Amino acid sequence: MKSPVSSERRMELDRRQFLKLLAAGAIAPSLTRTCRANDRTNPDKRKRYNVLFIAVDDLNDWVGCLGGHPQAKTPNIDRLAREGVLFEQAYCAAPLCNPSRTSTMTGLRPSTTGIYGNKTWFRDHPKYKDWVTIPQYFRKHGYAAWTGGKIYHQARGKFSDPIAWDKQYSTKTGTPRPPAEKRYLHGMKDKFVNPIVARLNDWAPIAQGDRETNDWKTADLAAQFLGRKHDKPFFLACGIFRPHLSWYAPKKYFDMHPLDKVQLPVCKEDDLDDVPKMGLRMAGKTFNIIKAHGQWKKAVQGYLASCSFADACVGRVLEALRKSRHRDNTIVVLWGDHGYHIGEKDHFSKSALWRETSRTPLIICDPSSSKSGRCKRAVSLVDLYPTLIELCGLPKRSDLDGRSIAPLVRDPEKAWPYPALITHSPYWYGANHAIHSQRYHYIHYRDGGEELYDNAADPHGWKNLANNPEHAQTIAKLKKWLPKINAKHFRPEAPDDK
Repeated sequence: MKSPVSSERRMELDRRQFLKLLAAGAIAPSLTRTCRANDRTNPDKRKRYNVLFIAVDDLNDWVGCLGGHPQAKTPNIDRLAREGVLFEQAYCAAPLCNPSRTSTMTGLRPSTTGIYGNKTWFRDHPKYKDWVTIPQYFRKHGYAAWTGGKIYHQARGKFSDPIAWDKQYSTKTGTPRPPAEKRYLHGMKDKFVNPIVARLNDWAPIAQGDRETNDWKTADLAAQFLGRKHDKPFFLACGIFRPHLSWYAPKKYFDMHPLDKVQLPVCKEDDLDDVPKMGLRMAGKTFNIIKAHGQWKKAVQGYLASCSFADACVGRVLEALRKSRHRDNTIVVLWGDHGYHIGEKDHFSKSALWRETSRTPLIICDPSSSKSGRCKRAVSLVDLYPTLIELCGLPKRSDLDGRSIAPLVRDPEKAWPYPALITHSPYWYGANHAIHSQRYHYIHYRDGGEELYDNAADPHGWKNLANNPEHAQTIAKLKKWLPKINAKHFRPEAPDDK
């Protein structure tokens, strides 16, 4: 007859069995599955939740979980999407770095602040010089706020908002440049009129490995932070610069996407025939030059390689979190500042109002939520500020433009009547807006030009329905969401736009 096993001995046996299963991969470690029992209604518990805030620059929907390109290889982002809530229709507030990031971090739209371009800083505006941003709000409520890499428009200096952080642990971004003789082998540098476009538009593998790049060093420093014990809850921001141009990445990522196998984006030859005048101006001429020089496929390879490299950097941070004591007590947010065109609609850049450049990845993992999955509701990056406040149990703010999408984090299928508003206002022709609902994509240009696309029937946005009388009622409903006031361009160094 077997002797009885003590409760202590049974617990030890259960623990050993769990560790064996974990080591064998039978139990997959997760960022979100071991803390479901926490009581979200208890403010004291919610305030102890950390935030890991990961931004990836110029990342469009070319990630595996969003299916923007069939050859995208982003296993780390894809795994995070499975562990949390993937917002399939997340949109930036502005399709340009500085206004998008300013909007995200302040919770205010460009049409509110007048920050529409890359050269204006919101704290230079008398009305917003003391505005409390996301990290400042968390610091106000007992958090330590650390940042590294590109969260605002730059990783250092005025445009990194140093006053908002307890520490900036990394102030460098990107990857090394190839030797001079290996740059601009595409032969187009003198073909671009804009000197910035000429300087940035390049793509090539580099000899350096991951660890020799600034993006990896930023990710590694964030990982080291996560490996330490902290006396206060933290708001940790980590900004990865690639796949921002120039598309220089370690050679192994180019090898992951062999040039002879690269697929070009699906495009329509006469796609711009039904686009109004201002839409044509946004498309520009860069793509025509690239296509004429036979460089489109190489550019696609460069972007895919840069996305895979960025994913590896993200993976370094997430793996450190999974191995840390903070795994079950940290909300993870991964976002891109806007999308990017790689030839769709004859456009090769951001700075437009079409879906390719306004849609962006957004994943939120809340360790207290029992739900994960894919949310199809239209949401905006401007919603992140109030969302994180609610998820962490901090006092609400009534002066933000965004609305909390915490209800969708808890239930991705919850009804959501709100669309997302995107604003693009180049200095030379004023404010233009897009409204994305779950079904429709509407664009309203300053001169009255319009575009309307049915996301369900026409996912590529090839047929402009704006002039079809059958859709007049749809347009009328969407126009109600346009901003009532468009702030003037804040440009202290130049006169107001006319």
